[in-house]
Amino acid sequence: MYPPLTSAKFGEYVLKSKGMVVVNFWTPWSDECRYMSSLMADVQQLLDEQDSIVQVDWDRERQLVRELEILGVPTLLIFVCGKEVARYYGTMSEGELGNCIVEAKRRT
Repeated sequence: MYPPLTSAKFGEYVLKSKGMVVVNFWTPWSDECRYMSSLMADVQQLLDEQDSIVQVDWDRERQLVRELEILGVPTLLIFVCGKEVARYYGTMSEGELGNCIVEAKRRT
């Protein structure tokens, strides 16, 4: 399991990061969200040492959800050096998720 991220820590942890941060918006009651969360460990090897994966609970962090205009879950946001470079809605395969991470790295 990856650390939960709160609205209070979002700026410090994501926007001030020097690496890539994959932010997984999820809910514990959604099968699709649990599936996507399980894939995160499988793509961890694609990340560099300064990169990280965090999870935001859709139900508990509604203000952040509104601020970032998250339309549904599961949603992945990928930030590089504090800037959003990619946004993905819905489920995907391990290969698709890996490709999304590799593509985001190329944009840096």
